[in-house]
Amino acid sequence: MSLATDAHTESQTKTGPHSSIHHTPPEDHTHQADKKSIPDTGWRGSPPIPSSDGGDSEKDWMSKPPYNWSPARGPDGEELFKTKYESSCWCGAVRFAFAGDPFDAKHCHCRQCQRLHGAPFQWAAIFPKTSVRILQDNSGALHCFSTTTKQAGHHVPCKVSCDICRAPLFDEGKRMVLAYPSGFKFPPIKARLNFQPSCHIFYGHRVMEVCDGIPKWRGHKNDSELMQEMSDVVGIMPRCKGYDDKPHA
Repeated sequence: MSLATDAHTESQTKTGPHSSIHHTPPEDHTHQADKKSIPDTGWRGSPPIPSSDGGDSEKDWMSKPPYNWSPARGPDGEELFKTKYESSCWCGAVRFAFAGDPFDAKHCHCRQCQRLHGAPFQWAAIFPKTSVRILQDNSGALHCFSTTTKQAGHHVPCKVSCDICRAPLFDEGKRMVLAYPSGFKFPPIKARLNFQPSCHIFYGHRVMEVCDGIPKWRGHKNDSELMQEMSDVVGIMPRCKGYDDKPHA
C-alpha cells in the first residue's frame, strides 16, 4: 500500500557475491488489511469513510475521521472508541489517538517517500480512518500537504504534519491512515510487535539494502515481483563501509 502518485520505473538487478542471501516469502501474500473488517469505533456520520473519493470534496473534513470527531457511545454509556495508542509531533502541539492495532505495517522505498521524509525509506503502520482521532491541535498547528497538487491543504491523499516543529505524523489515504510509529508513545514493549513491517515495497528503488528476512517487493505489495535482499545494483549502499567487492564467508 502506498500513497505515492508518481510513476515508479523498474530497477535492474544482477547476481553478485551476496545474491545467495534471500528473504523468506510468506505462504500467503494476501493483504492483511483486506482480510480484516473495520472495527466499530463509534463513527455515525456520513460518509462511512470520509474523503474516500479523494481530492478536496469533503469541506467539513476537520470534523470527521481521522480528525476532530466525537465517537458514539454504547449501551453502557462508554465511548466505542477505545484509545490504545497515542502519537504526537516532536514539540507536542499536535496529538492523535488510535483505537486497536494496525492492520499491517510496511517499509516503503519509493523516491517520493525518500525525499519527503529525508530518509532511505518510510516506516508506516496502517489503520482505518475511523480508528484515528485528533486529541490536540494547539495554535492550529495541524498541517496538510497534498502530494497530488504539491500545495498545502487537505487534498487526499495528503501528508499530515505539525506546522510548528515540522515533524511528520501520518499519510491520509482514501480509506486508510498510514501512521509513522516513530511518533507513538508505546505502552509495554510487546505492543511494538504489532507495528513491525510485513514487507518492503518499491525495493527496486532502494538506496540501501536491508537484511531483515521479510519480503522485498519491487513495486507494490502483491502486484510486483519479489526481490532478493542483496545484489550488486549500481549505486546501492553496501552492507558496511570498506566493502571490497569480495564475497564474504
